[in-house]
Amino acid sequence: MMSHIDIQTTLSYQQNNPLAISLVFNPVRLARQIEVADKKGDPDIQLKNDPGFKIFRLDDVGSGVEASYHTADYKVEGYESMEQLINLTQKFIVDVTNFFPKDKVPNIYDKFIDDRITKLNSLFLGTEEYLTTLTHRGEKSRIPEVLENQSQEIRKFVAETFVKIENIKEFMNYLEYKEKETIVPQIEDIIHKWDEQVAGLDNRLKQLKKKF
Repeated sequence: MMSHIDIQTTLSYQQNNPLAISLVFNPVRLARQIEVADKKGDPDIQLKNDPGFKIFRLDDVGSGVEASYHTADYKVEGYESMEQLINLTQKFIVDVTNFFPKDKVPNIYDKFIDDRITKLNSLFLGTEEYLTTLTHRGEKSRIPEVLENQSQEIRKFVAETFVKIENIKEFMNYLEYKEKETIVPQIEDIIHKWDEQVAGLDNRLKQLKKKF
Protein backbone atom coordinates (compact mmCIF):
# COMPACT_ATOMS: atom_id res chain seq x y z
CA MET A 1 0.00 0.00 0.00
CA MET A 2 1.10 3.55 -0.68
CA SER A 3 0.75 6.19 1.99
CA HIS A 4 -0.50 9.70 1.29
CA ILE A 5 3.12 10.90 1.32
CA ASP A 6 4.14 8.11 -1.10
CA ILE A 7 1.43 9.21 -3.53
CA GLN A 8 2.44 12.84 -3.24
CA THR A 9 6.10 11.97 -3.88
CA THR A 10 5.25 9.74 -6.84
CA LEU A 11 3.05 12.48 -8.25
CA SER A 12 5.97 14.91 -8.28
CA TYR A 13 8.03 12.38 -10.24
CA GLN A 14 5.38 11.19 -12.68
CA GLN A 15 4.13 14.67 -13.55
CA ASN A 16 7.56 15.51 -14.93
CA ASN A 17 8.32 12.06 -16.35
CA PRO A 18 5.43 9.83 -17.48
CA LEU A 19 7.75 6.80 -17.25
CA ALA A 20 8.62 7.42 -13.60
CA ILE A 21 7.97 4.75 -11.01
CA SER A 22 7.92 4.70 -7.24
CA LEU A 23 9.65 1.98 -5.21
CA VAL A 24 8.25 1.71 -1.68
CA PHE A 25 10.37 -0.29 0.73
CA ASN A 26 9.16 -1.81 3.99
CA PRO A 27 12.01 -3.39 6.01
CA VAL A 28 9.56 -5.32 8.20
CA ARG A 29 8.33 -7.26 5.18
CA LEU A 30 11.89 -8.19 4.26
CA ALA A 31 13.28 -8.99 7.71
CA ARG A 32 10.25 -10.75 9.22
CA GLN A 33 8.49 -11.87 6.04
CA ILE A 34 5.12 -10.60 7.26
CA GLU A 35 2.74 -7.89 6.18
CA VAL A 36 1.47 -6.08 9.25
CA ALA A 37 -2.32 -5.91 9.35
CA ASP A 38 -3.90 -2.56 8.51
CA LYS A 39 -6.42 -2.80 11.33
CA LYS A 40 -5.67 -3.54 14.96
CA GLY A 41 -6.75 -7.05 15.90
CA ASP A 42 -6.45 -8.44 12.39
CA PRO A 43 -3.80 -11.13 11.89
CA ASP A 44 -0.54 -10.33 10.15
CA ILE A 45 -0.17 -11.89 6.72
CA GLN A 46 2.64 -14.42 6.35
CA LEU A 47 4.85 -13.80 3.32
CA LYS A 48 7.36 -15.93 1.45
CA ASN A 49 10.40 -14.70 -0.44
CA ASP A 50 9.16 -11.12 -0.31
CA PRO A 51 11.89 -8.57 -1.18
CA GLY A 52 10.36 -5.95 1.10
CA PHE A 53 9.39 -3.55 -1.66
CA LYS A 54 6.79 -2.94 -4.33
CA ILE A 55 6.92 -0.74 -7.41
CA PHE A 56 3.97 1.54 -8.11
CA ARG A 57 2.66 3.87 -10.80
CA LEU A 58 -0.16 6.36 -10.56
CA ASP A 59 -3.10 5.74 -12.89
CA ASP A 60 -3.90 9.39 -13.57
CA VAL A 61 -1.58 12.21 -12.47
CA GLY A 62 -4.35 14.64 -13.32
CA SER A 63 -6.19 13.48 -10.22
CA GLY A 64 -3.41 14.86 -8.03
CA VAL A 65 -3.03 13.34 -4.60
CA GLU A 66 -6.36 11.58 -5.07
CA ALA A 67 -4.93 9.50 -7.92
CA SER A 68 -5.35 5.75 -7.80
CA TYR A 69 -2.34 3.53 -8.42
CA HIS A 70 -1.29 0.04 -9.44
CA THR A 71 1.73 -2.19 -8.89
CA ALA A 72 4.25 -2.63 -11.68
CA ASP A 73 5.95 -5.89 -12.55
CA TYR A 74 9.73 -6.12 -12.19
CA LYS A 75 12.58 -8.60 -12.44
CA VAL A 76 15.64 -8.70 -10.20
CA GLU A 77 18.63 -10.01 -12.12
CA GLY A 78 21.92 -11.45 -10.87
CA TYR A 79 20.48 -14.10 -8.54
CA GLU A 80 19.59 -17.74 -9.04
CA SER A 81 16.20 -17.27 -7.42
CA MET A 82 14.16 -14.87 -5.32
CA GLU A 83 14.86 -17.13 -2.34
CA GLN A 84 18.60 -16.61 -2.77
CA LEU A 85 18.09 -12.85 -3.00
CA ILE A 86 16.05 -12.80 0.22
CA ASN A 87 18.54 -14.98 2.13
CA LEU A 88 21.53 -12.86 1.10
CA THR A 89 19.70 -9.63 1.86
CA GLN A 90 18.59 -10.83 5.29
CA LYS A 91 22.20 -11.82 6.05
CA PHE A 92 23.30 -8.35 4.97
CA ILE A 93 20.81 -6.83 7.42
CA VAL A 94 22.28 -8.92 10.25
CA ASP A 95 25.82 -7.89 9.28
CA VAL A 96 24.89 -4.22 9.12
CA THR A 97 23.21 -4.45 12.52
CA ASN A 98 26.28 -6.10 14.07
CA PHE A 99 28.99 -4.03 12.39
CA PHE A 100 27.36 -0.69 11.80
CA PRO A 101 26.32 0.83 15.15
CA LYS A 102 23.91 3.77 15.18
CA ASP A 103 26.21 6.14 17.03
CA LYS A 104 29.72 6.49 18.42
CA VAL A 105 30.98 4.50 15.44
CA PRO A 106 34.71 5.28 15.95
CA ASN A 107 34.56 4.43 19.67
CA ILE A 108 32.91 1.07 19.05
CA TYR A 109 35.35 0.11 16.29
CA ASP A 110 38.29 1.30 18.37
CA LYS A 111 37.22 -1.04 21.18
CA PHE A 112 36.75 -3.87 18.69
CA ILE A 113 40.28 -3.47 17.30
CA ASP A 114 41.82 -3.11 20.76
CA ASP A 115 40.05 -6.29 21.88
CA ARG A 116 41.34 -8.18 18.84
CA ILE A 117 44.89 -6.96 19.43
CA THR A 118 44.66 -7.98 23.09
CA LYS A 119 43.37 -11.42 22.08
CA LEU A 120 46.16 -11.84 19.51
CA ASN A 121 48.83 -10.96 22.07
CA SER A 122 47.16 -13.31 24.54
CA LEU A 123 47.39 -16.16 22.03
CA PHE A 124 51.12 -15.55 21.60
CA LEU A 125 51.67 -15.26 25.32
CA GLY A 126 49.68 -18.40 26.07
CA THR A 127 51.60 -20.32 23.43
CA GLU A 128 54.96 -19.20 24.82
CA GLU A 129 53.98 -20.09 28.37
CA TYR A 130 52.81 -23.54 27.31
CA LEU A 131 56.00 -24.22 25.37
CA THR A 132 58.01 -23.10 28.40
CA THR A 133 56.06 -25.53 30.56
CA LEU A 134 56.75 -28.38 28.14
CA THR A 135 60.45 -27.52 28.23
CA HIS A 136 60.53 -27.60 32.03
CA ARG A 137 58.74 -30.95 32.01
CA GLY A 138 61.30 -32.41 29.65
CA GLU A 139 58.73 -32.84 26.91
CA LYS A 140 60.55 -30.96 24.16
CA SER A 141 59.57 -33.62 21.64
CA ARG A 142 56.02 -32.25 21.74
CA ILE A 143 57.06 -28.68 20.97
CA PRO A 144 56.99 -28.89 17.12
CA GLU A 145 53.46 -30.30 17.09
CA VAL A 146 52.16 -27.83 19.69
CA LEU A 147 53.83 -24.92 17.93
CA GLU A 148 52.30 -25.93 14.61
CA ASN A 149 48.82 -26.25 16.11
CA GLN A 150 49.08 -22.91 17.90
CA SER A 151 50.40 -21.22 14.79
CA GLN A 152 47.37 -22.44 12.86
CA GLU A 153 45.10 -21.20 15.63
CA ILE A 154 46.73 -17.77 15.55
CA ARG A 155 46.49 -17.54 11.76
CA LYS A 156 42.83 -18.59 11.91
CA PHE A 157 42.14 -15.82 14.41
CA VAL A 158 43.90 -13.28 12.18
CA ALA A 159 41.91 -14.47 9.14
CA GLU A 160 38.62 -14.17 11.03
CA THR A 161 39.54 -10.65 12.10
CA PHE A 162 40.46 -9.76 8.54
CA VAL A 163 36.96 -10.76 7.37
CA LYS A 164 35.36 -8.60 10.07
CA ILE A 165 37.55 -5.63 9.15
CA GLU A 166 36.64 -6.01 5.48
CA ASN A 167 32.99 -5.84 6.55
CA ILE A 168 33.71 -2.64 8.47
CA LYS A 169 35.36 -1.13 5.39
CA GLU A 170 32.41 -2.12 3.22
CA PHE A 171 29.85 -0.64 5.59
CA MET A 172 31.70 2.68 5.64
CA ASN A 173 30.30 3.18 2.14
CA TYR A 174 26.82 3.37 3.64
CA LEU A 175 27.56 6.33 5.88
CA GLU A 176 25.80 9.56 5.07
CA TYR A 177 27.99 11.69 2.84
CA LYS A 178 28.32 14.44 5.45
CA GLU A 179 29.68 11.89 7.96
CA LYS A 180 32.28 10.33 5.68
CA GLU A 181 34.76 13.20 5.87
CA THR A 182 35.01 12.98 9.65
CA ILE A 183 34.33 9.33 10.47
CA VAL A 184 36.12 7.43 7.68
CA PRO A 185 39.60 8.88 8.49
CA GLN A 186 39.11 7.92 12.15
CA ILE A 187 38.16 4.37 11.18
CA GLU A 188 41.16 4.10 8.86
CA ASP A 189 43.49 5.15 11.71
CA ILE A 190 41.88 2.59 14.00
CA ILE A 191 42.23 -0.22 11.46
CA HIS A 192 45.85 0.78 10.88
CA LYS A 193 46.60 -0.30 14.46
CA TRP A 194 45.60 -3.85 13.54
CA ASP A 195 47.55 -3.72 10.27
CA GLU A 196 50.69 -2.85 12.23
CA GLN A 197 50.16 -5.83 14.50
CA VAL A 198 49.69 -8.41 11.75
CA ALA A 199 52.49 -6.96 9.59
CA GLY A 200 54.97 -8.65 11.91
CA LEU A 201 52.98 -11.87 12.35
CA ASP A 202 55.36 -14.15 10.42
CA ASN A 203 58.36 -12.70 12.21
CA ARG A 204 56.76 -13.22 15.62
CA LEU A 205 56.02 -16.85 14.79
CA LYS A 206 59.59 -17.37 13.56
CA GLN A 207 61.01 -15.83 16.73
CA LEU A 208 58.79 -18.08 18.82
CA LYS A 209 59.98 -21.15 16.93
CA LYS A 210 63.59 -20.03 17.20
CA LYS A 211 63.28 -19.55 20.95
CA PHE A 212 62.18 -23.15 21.51
